[in-house]
Amino acid sequence: MSFKDNDYLCPSCKGHLNVGGQLVFATKTERKHKGLILLNPKIGEYSYKAHPKFHLEKGELVEFFCPLCKVDLSAKKQKDHAMINMISDEDNMEYELYFSKKAGNKSTYLVAKDVFQTFGEDAIDFSEFV
Repeated sequence: MSFKDNDYLCPSCKGHLNVGGQLVFATKTERKHKGLILLNPKIGEYSYKAHPKFHLEKGELVEFFCPLCKVDLSAKKQKDHAMINMISDEDNMEYELYFSKKAGNKSTYLVAKDVFQTFGEDAIDFSEFV
């Protein structure tokens, strides 16, 4: 599955989160620092961009918010993960996309009716995730 031209949406307001080849989020660290983060939209890629003075400490929990409606994007059951919607450019199917809120943790999950895919070296088994 190619992730290049997928649409990424806020699950609350349905606003588009991808701009200029990046996913845009408002964030707040455990240290109460706030900033915008631009994530690579390719699933399994963990690069990000932020203001030079906005540093993430490895292992710290980062809260993700929709930059449009400000809703907390924490997953309902997996509080250490954020969740957004992804509409695949290939099959026009809507997926739930979960990614770790812990800085440096490389785990991402793509979920739909009969689909469950894991990405990243820190991803755990499906039975442990649900």
